[in-house]
Amino acid sequence: AAPLLLAAAPVGAQPLAVGLPGGLGDLGEGFASGLLLIFFSELGDKTFFIAVLLAAQQARSAVFAGTFGALAVMTVVSVGMGRALHELDGVLPAGLTALPLDDILAVVLLVVFGVQTILAAKDAEEAAEEEREEAEEAVLALGADGAAALVASTFALVFAAEWGDKSFLATIALAAAYPPAGVVAGAGGGHGGGTAIAV
Repeated sequence: AAPLLLAAAPVGAQPLAVGLPGGLGDLGEGFASGLLLIFFSELGDKTFFIAVLLAAQQARSAVFAGTFGALAVMTVVSVGMGRALHELDGVLPAGLTALPLDDILAVVLLVVFGVQTILAAKDAEEAAEEEREEAEEAVLALGADGAAALVASTFALVFAAEWGDKSFLATIALAAAYPPAGVVAGAGGGHGGGTAIAV
């Protein structure tokens, strides 16, 4: 066997960064994080039940369009908020930005999200039933005639239900830490997959 030769890296050399093919490291990580986090957090929440109940009574394509449209707009809004947090370091005086505030805030939001999820797990059946009941009440209050009215009503209902939701906060945190294009694409895919299952 041939001997293995090892060469030392030159002094001051930068370490080799290994990422996804095509240099998509952070973009790919943002996509994967957004996709998985949003997909699993949306299954069984109020917007999921709203879509299920509406799809059982109305045209599925209109319900999908209204639900996914609202979730997509909410994703863009929350990513914008996350990017604003990311840019906070550049706006604040140098003394306040010794620590990466955007990363700290992202970690805090994700920890809050995780703690909420763990605490809610003990009452998962009761919480799911409560989400379903709230969704039923919202759907019963929805009176839409025609496809355009159904899409608009579904959009408004889902948008209102999603504001301040766990996935909304999680998307803000992800966008503060990862490139926005990756987070939007991943979260959009997660919302699309969850909505497709619901309808």
